[in-house]
Amino acid sequence: MSRLAVGSALWLAAAFVVWNVIFDRLVSDAAVAFTRDQIRREQQAMPLTPIQVGFSPQVRQAAWSASLWTSPVIGAGVLLLYVTYRRSH
Repeated sequence: MSRLAVGSALWLAAAFVVWNVIFDRLVSDAAVAFTRDQIRREQQAMPLTPIQVGFSPQVRQAAWSASLWTSPVIGAGVLLLYVTYRRSH
């Protein structure tokens, strides 16, 4: 396997890890906030918020945010792989 393929795989793996860590953290924070809001609403005898309204948009936003944070990792990988490839040839 060529060094370029190995390098590409490593940068993609790093981007995958970054995406998953950020997504997991944001979804976890959203879940806690949604649960706290539901408890508060329950205690105040207010109607509960449907999960599609109160939580699903936060998951969608988490996916977008994680993707935006992953872009620089992929960009750095492509740039460094290009520079490395050019120097070796």
